[in-house]
Amino acid sequence: MKNILIIVFISILMLAGCNQSKTDEIRTTGDDIRYYTCGMHPSVKVSVEEYNKGNKSCPICNMNLTPVYKEGHATSDERRATNDEYYGCGMEGVEHVFLIKEIPGMKFCPICGMPLKKLSKDESDKLKGVVSTVKIKGNEIRLAGVQAESVKKLHLYKEIRTVGRVAYDPGLAISQEEFIAALEVFDKIQQGNIEEINERALNLVESSKRKLRLLGLSEDQIAGLEEKREVQTSLILPEEKMWIYGDVYEYELGWVKVDGEVKVTTSSLPGEEFHGVISSINPVLDPKTRSLRFRVEVDNPDLKLKPEMYVDVIIMSMYMGPEGEREVLAIPKNAVLDTGVRKIVWINQGNDTYEGRIIKIGPEATSVIDGAESKFYPVLSGLKEGEMVVTKANFLIDSQSQLSGVAAAAYGGALGAEEKKAPVHQH
Repeated sequence: MKNILIIVFISILMLAGCNQSKTDEIRTTGDDIRYYTCGMHPSVKVSVEEYNKGNKSCPICNMNLTPVYKEGHATSDERRATNDEYYGCGMEGVEHVFLIKEIPGMKFCPICGMPLKKLSKDESDKLKGVVSTVKIKGNEIRLAGVQAESVKKLHLYKEIRTVGRVAYDPGLAISQEEFIAALEVFDKIQQGNIEEINERALNLVESSKRKLRLLGLSEDQIAGLEEKREVQTSLILPEEKMWIYGDVYEYELGWVKVDGEVKVTTSSLPGEEFHGVISSINPVLDPKTRSLRFRVEVDNPDLKLKPEMYVDVIIMSMYMGPEGEREVLAIPKNAVLDTGVRKIVWINQGNDTYEGRIIKIGPEATSVIDGAESKFYPVLSGLKEGEMVVTKANFLIDSQSQLSGVAAAAYGGALGAEEKKAPVHQH
């Protein structure tokens, strides 16, 4: 499938470049070119002399040959870029690398506080996670339909739907009774001065606490039970507040948090909604289903919810940044090329230049843009606000990067480069 996409893109390039300018002709007769090759058949190598004699097509597939340049070859734009002075602190990440024009008088990295030092272009590219750079003419970009969007901060959220049931849990109710009884015994024994008996009573209290934790109660709930010393009868009978038990899969755990808001509906009461918050999350994953149980406390007006009733649970979870911020840097889902080992985006650098860069992203999320829901990834590192990431035809740019001479020789395409994988243990 990938080879087909490459062929399509190369065909577009052939149509766009069928009438080369005099400048192009001069460029192909210079000393910068090592040889010509075919993108689909890299074993084909045609010398500059043979190319200038008219051998400009691949002898296998008849496609136009592509020049492979010598080390050190650079266009005027690339030479200007090389002359830019880069500074950084040595830490990986685009946020730790600066052009000199961006940092007048700055001596320390504003991200980590380390002193800045001058970097070569190669050093700055490596720290920024650049895997490839490719130049594509404007008319070729238009024919390929390449589109880009600005990296910006957004509110991200995820809606998780799962099936739950209204709690009927006499086992947990009995464990609460045991904990309260252990507390009362400990209070009475403390009046005496027998240290050994006091220690045994305290151990009984701690043992009861551990059991409650394993059954899913939070530290706050255990502390409330210790203070009020009342068993939650809503675990076995309808009350004004009821517990709902639900399960989420392992990959959704990052979105489920205590005090998260929840909406509950049930086919038994069509059109009605019950609202509450997540009160606790079990500490142990179910090894068979790879899921985790959570508990929701919901209002139950007129005691409509009954124990063991099946319900639908909807969790609306807001994505929070590392510092608790609600607006985070985000990019559209279709901007990311996932190799299985790393995540790559192509960035429009201007002057018909595109840069492939490794980034780190968070879980897939949703944001509302112009009244419509769209899928995004939160950006953890590798991009700055305002950079233009390619969101359409990025795989075609990646294909072209594999045919672009020095860049391809140094890196390979983002998706075409050999990925390092952990060795497989075999018995």
